[in-house]
Amino acid sequence: MITLIHGDDIDASRQALNTFKKEAKSKELRQLDGRSVDATMLTQTLESGSLFGKEYVVIIENLFGKLGKKIKIIESLSTILRKSNSQIILWENKELSATVIKSLGKVDGKLFKTPIILFQFLDSIVPGRKSNALILFQKLETTQPVEIVFMMLFRRIRQLLIVISGSSPEGLQPWQTSRLRTQAKMFSQEKLLDLYRTLLDIEYSIKSGASPFSLGSHIRQFLISL
Repeated sequence: MITLIHGDDIDASRQALNTFKKEAKSKELRQLDGRSVDATMLTQTLESGSLFGKEYVVIIENLFGKLGKKIKIIESLSTILRKSNSQIILWENKELSATVIKSLGKVDGKLFKTPIILFQFLDSIVPGRKSNALILFQKLETTQPVEIVFMMLFRRIRQLLIVISGSSPEGLQPWQTSRLRTQAKMFSQEKLLDLYRTLLDIEYSIKSGASPFSLGSHIRQFLISL
């Protein structure tokens, strides 16, 4: 049986994976980093028996994400997975294509996608448009953990700093990098550095317990400063 956990909402998908691990704690867990797995290693892991005669679960992270459109390799690995009688959990840090999913045959698929409103909020982080950002944040507070919003906000400012310096963030599609460059052009590098330092200060004050304000209040003040 193959369970596929994938999507760009990594925190939610990680929670799902951790739930599977807890449920399988009475079994032997075999965990692989899919980025360094080849067909031979995969076969050996799936087919070798347990030393203690226990049932085992094979967890493989990021097996397909690295392969892009290498169809022959995808088909080869998928065939090995399909033929195995082992309980297999695949975790991917992004949504897999329909081609890859189809190659796996019958799977229990669990897709975790970041809500569109969160991306709309991140895209609204530009000078002079704080009212729109505040409205979107208010909506997000009712549906998403504020810690996740803060983490994504932190990552977005970091990405903007990377692109404004002439580099490209890792793991993004060209169109995503292009959108970041457009957003970064609305800031000076000095302003982005100032925003980044502010987020660092917020993170420290919350983690140390030094701040009398909630994380949500800090984010609102951050947005007002845009």
